Amino acid sequence: MTDNVQIPGYRLLRTLGEGGMATVYLAMQESLDREVALKVMSPVLAANATFCEQFMKEGRITAKLTHPHLMTVHDIGSDRGVYYLASEYLPAGTLRERMDRLSPSESLEIARDIASGLAYAHEKGFVHRDVKPGNIMFRSNGTAVLADFGIAKAMKSVSAATMAGNAIGTPDYMSPEQAQASPVDGRSDLYSLGAVLYECLAGQKPYRAPDAYAVALMHVTEPVPRLPEKLAWLQPLIDGLMAKNPEQRFATGEAFIAACDRLVQANPQAAASAQEQRSARRRAVSAGSSSATAISQPVPRITRARVLRLTAIGAGVIVLVGIGWLGWRSMQRPPAEQAVGTTAAAPERSDTSSAPSPPPITGDSAAKGALEKLDLPTLLARGDEYLAYGQKNYGEKLDFPAGENAIDMYQEALRRDPGNARAAKGLEQIAGFFEQAATGALRNGLYTATDEFIGKGLRADPKNAALLKLKADLAKAEQNG
Repeated sequence: MTDNVQIPGYRLLRTLGEGGMATVYLAMQESLDREVALKVMSPVLAANATFCEQFMKEGRITAKLTHPHLMTVHDIGSDRGVYYLASEYLPAGTLRERMDRLSPSESLEIARDIASGLAYAHEKGFVHRDVKPGNIMFRSNGTAVLADFGIAKAMKSVSAATMAGNAIGTPDYMSPEQAQASPVDGRSDLYSLGAVLYECLAGQKPYRAPDAYAVALMHVTEPVPRLPEKLAWLQPLIDGLMAKNPEQRFATGEAFIAACDRLVQANPQAAASAQEQRSARRRAVSAGSSSATAISQPVPRITRARVLRLTAIGAGVIVLVGIGWLGWRSMQRPPAEQAVGTTAAAPERSDTSSAPSPPPITGDSAAKGALEKLDLPTLLARGDEYLAYGQKNYGEKLDFPAGENAIDMYQEALRRDPGNARAAKGLEQIAGFFEQAATGALRNGLYTATDEFIGKGLRADPKNAALLKLKADLAKAEQNG
């Protein structure tokens, strides 16, 4: 099913995946008779002039990046308000899909590949900003490829108010400087690569907490995570990638590769395994099985990913993320973790969904006009569904996208039935969700984030006493400097 999308020069074959930011199709580029992955950006993004300008600018520049470990962009453009990007199509999947079956040597080979691509891109002046398992793809010969360079920067141009929480960077892999909305350079990407490598080796994410805000804060304040004892010999790599201070990290991807090679050579068993990995790749290439690159799959979560409405906290921590994503959502979502943990617990390799993503009510359209076509019972049912999903998935579907979120459902229900207790209760719960987030942000001195959360909560319940008090407290805190 291709949802009647028509892009001149492309014949859509089937949908590969969809998320909050984009839908990705397998398409035939008719002029060259080749299959491509065609990413069609969400109408919500297409309506933002700043994003459109930046998307086209960054896409054209990124298309000039040519490296064995970076996804190749074939084409970028727009037609009748539809923005799209065509890239090489690789059906081999994402790192997220194979993390539960990687050996240490395989994990290191993947990290080396991505570090090589990052070194090239950083030298050209590009910072990815969203290195994560869902954006790491594979060729059929096993080499890893990093997808979505340039799109992250375009996304960053969209204001938090417009995107209502779709920020750049996924908290699970976010560098401390990115979490604090400080300027970033290539070392921020290396930190994210370190978080990915840690998860590959240890079987769990570096930091775990009940909500994304807490995870982002842990990247800023908690010590570098420790690998299990049997992998402690690789700890210098994690330390060099995930140092809190960028000055203490590996300066470049090449520096990481060199350190990685030194450690492996000092471990005979690891060296032999690494050599076998590379030999297997050469055999695959000589057999003619090398195939084109892959694209980062959109996550129906956030995009996986949590594209849940990753709330751009402006100058504060980018939390409440869903992240991200850029719409390439990997098709699974990790469960919310209860305990905070940075050291080796029993590997938790599975990454199943904590809750199925609610179906969009308008397909590719986020138009609020679609609400008028729903009867009252459906509005309430959808509102309850989105509320339950958002409470388990960091706020996704609570207030975004337009026409497909819990607030819009409940408010439309109240417009038709002003005394509806079910809708009023739902809005009260949403306000409470954002009140809790705002309280945490204010406690940590994140004033922009606090204001963002208060605004979201008051949209649900304009007379909420706790939120109004927080608004006054925020004004006092800002006045006192």
